Amino acid sequence: MYYLLALFCVVVWGVTFVSTKVLIQHGLTPEEIIVIRYGLAYLCLLPFSKRWYAGSIRREFTMLALGLLGGTLYFLTENYAVKFTLTTNVSLITSTTPLITTLLVALCYRSAHIGSRTIIGSLLACVGVFLVVFNGRFMLQLNPLGDLLAFCSALSWSLYSLLFMRVGKQYSTLFLTRKLFFYGIITTLPFTLMGGGLNLFTLYALTLRPVLFNILFLGLVASLGCFYFWGVSVKHIGTVSANNLIYFSPVFTLVAAFIVLAEPVSWFSLLGLLFTIGGVWLAATPRS
Repeated sequence: MYYLLALFCVVVWGVTFVSTKVLIQHGLTPEEIIVIRYGLAYLCLLPFSKRWYAGSIRREFTMLALGLLGGTLYFLTENYAVKFTLTTNVSLITSTTPLITTLLVALCYRSAHIGSRTIIGSLLACVGVFLVVFNGRFMLQLNPLGDLLAFCSALSWSLYSLLFMRVGKQYSTLFLTRKLFFYGIITTLPFTLMGGGLNLFTLYALTLRPVLFNILFLGLVASLGCFYFWGVSVKHIGTVSANNLIYFSPVFTLVAAFIVLAEPVSWFSLLGLLFTIGGVWLAATPRS
């Protein structure tokens, strides 16, 4: 059951790349998207809130770090990556998140051995990303900044997962989810204000059916529902096992981007998809 919950989150998060692209095309900035979707999710959680303080200043700063890594930095880098490059490329690059998470867990907890499977898997994943980025033309077409931001997004989520692994058993999933949204909003607001804040154009855009639909999807399903379900799943099946399912995210992004945005899908992209998923799966699967 918990594997199915985690897989549901992966499916939804794979589609969010497309929703974000639609909102950006309608004039919303990445900062505005984060504040609105997290604000909506946070308001929905308020009636169920019983605990507000983490217990100490140090633990409260840990909650701040969760919101900064899993909220602000993760989504800002991801959203700007979507702005600069194809959604399928962002999804494929961020699909290396499980591999990064596995390496960090092995480094910090000494609980895993980095052997030949990890090295071979990493090389396969790099080949896959190369094939997707060049898309069969073998010339630089994409903005390197977009690819770098996508990698930073993957790293941010991996660090968030590592931190969640430390505090997940100390607090309820509902409390941690609400704290993530709260500090995600707080740490994103300065970027929003520097960009002009939530203006009249943003309010008008929210009245448009495509914008409203995608905001509700991001706020209620991808944020409120999936972050809670993901936290529950991680507590039961473990950080590494849950993150391994992220390997399948590019599949859903590729299909959604082709249907909704009509983004081109070449045989090189499909081959790169197979290499990337196969590589990170091989790297994180223990030898039997």
